[in-house]
Amino acid sequence: MQIYILDDDQQVVAANRFLLNAMGYASRGWSDPEQFLAELDERTPAILLLDLAMPTLDGLAVQQALLKRHCAIAVILLTGHGDVPQAVVAMKQGAVDFLEKPVDARRLACALKQAQERVTLLTEQARVRQLFSQLSNREREVVNLVAEGLTNKAIAEQLCVAVRTVEVHRASAMNKLDVGNMAELLNHWRLSQG
Repeated sequence: MQIYILDDDQQVVAANRFLLNAMGYASRGWSDPEQFLAELDERTPAILLLDLAMPTLDGLAVQQALLKRHCAIAVILLTGHGDVPQAVVAMKQGAVDFLEKPVDARRLACALKQAQERVTLLTEQARVRQLFSQLSNREREVVNLVAEGLTNKAIAEQLCVAVRTVEVHRASAMNKLDVGNMAELLNHWRLSQG
């Protein structure tokens, strides 16, 4: 698993890289948030140890940029101040944990385990979003209406098309989404909404 560290203090980056190395993880560090965002490979699933308080672009702004890009990156926020209101915002934006500096190795190990689970979920969401991008507008409409619980007949009435047309679009969507049954279709639909 790729682990990134972003902190405006080079010594903190070095200390966390050393700690991660001792724990058996390879990592890469940045001290400039804009450089990090410019160099980031958005397709690579990763964990990011992210400083909350940075002068040019704070951790919440970096987290927001990652969310907009739909990156499969799990964020663990780091702070020297323990700012609870910002921690609440970060957690609502999907941060895995909020650790105070200097980082405790045991807490970091637990946070990394949670982050790996989050990365797995984010990676699956990205895969499903890619599959959904292949659907035509009509197929997407049909899937959304199926997810609302409508029958083929009700969908046909709502879209002013024949029931057979709905069946064709539904079958085509299921094929493109690589699902074999309704439960899988609904699960993919839920993931695509996340």
